[in-house]
Amino acid sequence: MWVERHGTGWRIRELVGDKKVTIESGYQNKTAAKAAITRMKADRWRGDYIAPRAGRITLNAWIDAWWPSYAATLKPTTQRTEDSRVRNHIRPMLGDLPLDEVDALAIQQLVSRLASGDWPGRRKLTPKTIRNTHAILHKVLDAAVAQRYLRVNPAGSTGLPRVRRQEMRFLTTPEIGRLLAATPEHWVPLVTLLVATGLRYGEAVGLRVGRVDILAGRLEVLETLHDGIGGVPIFTDPKSDRSRRTVTFPATVGHTLAPLLVDKGRDELVFRDLDGKRAVTRNFRQRVWPRILADAGLGKVRLHDLRHTHVAHLISAGVPLTAISRRMGHASIAVTSDVYGHLLAEVDEGVMATVVGMLPAPPDGGNLGGLGTEDDRTRLTFTDLPAGKRTS
Repeated sequence: MWVERHGTGWRIRELVGDKKVTIESGYQNKTAAKAAITRMKADRWRGDYIAPRAGRITLNAWIDAWWPSYAATLKPTTQRTEDSRVRNHIRPMLGDLPLDEVDALAIQQLVSRLASGDWPGRRKLTPKTIRNTHAILHKVLDAAVAQRYLRVNPAGSTGLPRVRRQEMRFLTTPEIGRLLAATPEHWVPLVTLLVATGLRYGEAVGLRVGRVDILAGRLEVLETLHDGIGGVPIFTDPKSDRSRRTVTFPATVGHTLAPLLVDKGRDELVFRDLDGKRAVTRNFRQRVWPRILADAGLGKVRLHDLRHTHVAHLISAGVPLTAISRRMGHASIAVTSDVYGHLLAEVDEGVMATVVGMLPAPPDGGNLGGLGTEDDRTRLTFTDLPAGKRTS
């Protein structure tokens, strides 16, 4: 904080983000303004400080001051999506309110209006989008609390709509055959790779020639490609540290990829758009992919469902979750378990068959002490066990 002359008096200023903000004004002389700064710093040290007049700063003004430094910490794609939510949802509905009027009720009304379609966009937003928008607002107000413009974050007690996990679609082996048969020749290598490796879409289209070893049957995931503004591709680090990984693939995939690597430099992209020059754009996801599904008669299948399909087939083959987690580049095995744990019951029969094979056959052929038929044994209870054979 510092003091400076303002008109006939003096005011207190502070740098917020990269913008100068007036904290308080109207002091008759420089000495009085400096004394006020001393009191403010003492209050801040004790944790009691709330900037004078800070609550009258509008939410829009606070976002303007705080956003540049925050945006600089984000990946380009995250920056674009979060800026869109602030610009389209938060600013139009709350931006003109002073900070001290952005209370719990105002935030709850924002959530309700986004859910009902009663906002300038005139459409109902999904629970996930609403929660993401609220999360950004929470960050904005957290920063205001840290700056001592607010005592508490009013977004901390908002009731939010529940997000239902989007249903996964798993393709069977015959369906995978239909999918590849319906895929135009130019796109067969890309779709084949997605099915055979479980790569994320951005990891696949961002793959460079020097990171594919056809003879060894493996590739390295070191970056991800995203659609930028104006169709300019943006390359970022993978989703997490464990997403930087080596993924193996069978010889059939190698044969499919080999023609795409010929006469290309190590830093060139493996996959190109139809013109052979540009990186794969959103045109594939938005226009080509729906036509492939229609021709294959598969209904609604997201590109990400090819990743789910890959995992489902690995689980059905009894591959351990630890190996699947490494192959998928999940941040931890807990992520793998949370997303795909419900599929494990489908392979339980195979697990039990393996366990049975480990043990010698019982001398009585599996009849539990002559206790009758299988239906009878199903109804067996603790008190039905013969004396001397009960267990605790």
